[in-house]
Amino acid sequence: MATTPKDAPEAGTPYLPTPLPEARAFAWADLLTPTQRGLRELFSWLEAACEDGANAAGTSTEHLSTSLLISGARGSGKTTLLLSAVQALQDWKRFVGGPGGPDVAALSRTLARIERRILWLEPLDLEPVPSQANLLATLLVRVRAALDHPRHAKGARGESSRWASSILEEGAEETWGKLDHLIRDASFMWEDIPSTTDARVRAEQQIRASEIYANFQPRFADAMEDVARTLSMPRFGASGGDQVLLVLPIDNVDRSIEHLYNIVKLTRMVASRHLWFVLAAGHQEFQRFMERSFQKELIVSGQAGIGSRGQEESLAIARRQAATTLRRALPPSYRIALDPVEPHEAWRFPLDGQGESLGALLRTMKLPRGKRTEARELDSFADLFDLEGRLTPEVVRCYREALRTDGTEAHEAQAHEGEPLLTHAGRLALTLPARTLQDLWHSVRREVLSSVSPSPGASAPEQGESAVRVATEMLRNAIDESDLPAWASEQLHHRVLRQDDQGRVCLDLTGKPIHRSKRTSLHGVLRGPPRGPGGNGSSAHARVLGTEVHLRRFHDVVLVLEDSGREAPLPASVAGWFMLLHDVLMLFDRPRVLSADVTPLEMSPEMVVTVHELWAGQARGEPFIQASFWWTPPAWNTFIEFAVLTAQWRAFLVRLSKGFLTASDGQDAAARARLIQAAWVENICSVAGEALGRWDWGDARRGAASALEGPGLATALAPYEQRVRDTVAELVTRIREHSAGYDRLWTAQVWLRDTLPLQVLPELALAPDAPGLLRQPPGQAPAGGGWDLLMKDWRALAPRLAAFRQQRVRDAVNRSSAAESLRQALGAGGGRASDTYYGWLDTVVEAWFAVVDHDGDPLTGVVLGTTPPGNAASSEEHA
Repeated sequence: MATTPKDAPEAGTPYLPTPLPEARAFAWADLLTPTQRGLRELFSWLEAACEDGANAAGTSTEHLSTSLLISGARGSGKTTLLLSAVQALQDWKRFVGGPGGPDVAALSRTLARIERRILWLEPLDLEPVPSQANLLATLLVRVRAALDHPRHAKGARGESSRWASSILEEGAEETWGKLDHLIRDASFMWEDIPSTTDARVRAEQQIRASEIYANFQPRFADAMEDVARTLSMPRFGASGGDQVLLVLPIDNVDRSIEHLYNIVKLTRMVASRHLWFVLAAGHQEFQRFMERSFQKELIVSGQAGIGSRGQEESLAIARRQAATTLRRALPPSYRIALDPVEPHEAWRFPLDGQGESLGALLRTMKLPRGKRTEARELDSFADLFDLEGRLTPEVVRCYREALRTDGTEAHEAQAHEGEPLLTHAGRLALTLPARTLQDLWHSVRREVLSSVSPSPGASAPEQGESAVRVATEMLRNAIDESDLPAWASEQLHHRVLRQDDQGRVCLDLTGKPIHRSKRTSLHGVLRGPPRGPGGNGSSAHARVLGTEVHLRRFHDVVLVLEDSGREAPLPASVAGWFMLLHDVLMLFDRPRVLSADVTPLEMSPEMVVTVHELWAGQARGEPFIQASFWWTPPAWNTFIEFAVLTAQWRAFLVRLSKGFLTASDGQDAAARARLIQAAWVENICSVAGEALGRWDWGDARRGAASALEGPGLATALAPYEQRVRDTVAELVTRIREHSAGYDRLWTAQVWLRDTLPLQVLPELALAPDAPGLLRQPPGQAPAGGGWDLLMKDWRALAPRLAAFRQQRVRDAVNRSSAAESLRQALGAGGGRASDTYYGWLDTVVEAWFAVVDHDGDPLTGVVLGTTPPGNAASSEEHA
């Protein structure tokens, strides 16, 4: 789809808006892909209709469906498709342009075959038409106009030919007379007979209407035969052969209940192989309005149910009636859907070279610039859409390979070189109808030009405000055009989107009205070595039956809006622009996301989980428990940080060989689990650092690649683990030197203090010697360095870490299916049932620690510098 204006204003000239038509015809090369796909399907249908009309001349027209539905969201290009179809049928060579690929050649052949056989009637736009308009007469008048003003048709040698003989003129006159007779009868067919008329006159009118009804369809079919034959003569001669197919395009069918119902009634009333209707409407609105029309009929006739149960029954009847009517008038195969523009195509918009692409404009739109570490690496608005600048070339290669395996069109498009690696929020935000995409392009261009050439006397806005304005405008438009319930759109507009005391946009997330629904899928399983039975206390009655690490692929983020017990998932476009606006507002030195909590929105992805099967013999009722312990990253504040983390981890899973997760013995499984843990920590450090990503896997001699490509995992694992410890120490030093308060570095510091020591404990680690991973070999770390500072924090926080660990185990058991079964069996009451459940929970937690810590507390050995007996050998090995 083309855009205007072409020329950028001169330097110093303020930006001036340019009026744009709502829709117009475009050449084939200027159309967006969904419109091209819909046009190609429409021309194929028309060609098939021409062939069917020629082969079935004179046959019965009973139960004939001659309507096509061009369906799509508001602004998806339905009107553009209709207008472009007219242009293509008038001069297909100009429409197609120069020679192209096989698809363009096939399109040219189709248009060459049907160009002279299709007569496009004057389009009917139902939006300005009065609700009580006689649509039957409107149709017949348009058919008669085709006879009054015959179209120019090219002869065999290209010359223009018109009505040429008196015989043809007489034929045209006879056909005109039949149409004129039908037009006069249309008022009896369509309009209600007035109730105030004299009884005898009314009876005569009813008899007249009944006579017209009795023979209208055969007369209409006969008239359309004559119309097709008459219009074909100047094009194909009087000897017969091909006949003209009339097409009536009807736009905005879904603007009112009366129009929609009457159009369906009209298409059934005047069915003819020589007349086809091309309806443009949103399919969901079409379905809904048909249901409302039947519901209205039930109410008017007094057949609607009474009470809530009766209303539900009436709605069900109306829904069935609407579905049956649509299936007869517009079967599913007679519908051409216009999909939204794919995000990678939106990134390159406009396609005709008139102005910079949307992606290029987004790169010139600046984000807030401040002391926060998030704002130091994220320079332009495009950095919140495109991930490629945050990934190393090897990670980009593996991530594109991961996208190719997804099987979704949006991901497969990004799998090719040269395409942007869009974030999940970017994909949602840029999956737009054509008209909305055009509005976005003009909004971004307006902001870019206004920042370059501000209006005289205007004060310079704070950097980043242009991105806030664009994201806010797009979010509000997405809310208005979505199918959210009224309460949800009202809450988003007036409760979540607010202005502060200075009139600046902010997000109010107090009370956490929006939460995240997680979607993951299993990538692979690494089975841990069997654990020996415990040796004291209750461990004689309990043991761990099996342990696995599940590597999961993190997929979409689904945001859900809540209010007073009601829930509504945010539509894709709303969720995408919400996430983008959220991140922009969080990048200001004083973040403009209001919340009573430290973290206003829970965004942490779940990509790795350690699953244990525990048998607790003394836990009455449910002794078998499957407890899942999720590996949690830092609680960052923006979606872009988690997007980088998940993209790098997804690429790392592709980098793992297919046989990596299939360990030959327990020792080998423990070594591979240690590699996964080291890689997990290094990935988090890369995102937490000032580079915001750029995870370097190294090569065959260093880094994670050395452990994957080297001659043996056992040889390369210890150097790689030492590299990760050095990375952690360097990050601690960076945090001490560069953290600007509550920013990404500060959040990483909280994770290093509170979560990293728990990462190597039996709840998450498969390797029995994993606690030794947090102990530096003698002389390896300088005194007073980052690692020394971290160890001091762990010693000071030892009781707190022990409490965190205890609570984590309780939470995992409480989330288990065994706990859920017991809660259901005990019921919702308190008292003894509650005491029974918490007694069971305490017994299971006690059994867990008795089994996994029978040689001593591994956490105490890490933070206090002592080593439990069971880990002495492993610590010496690492040293």
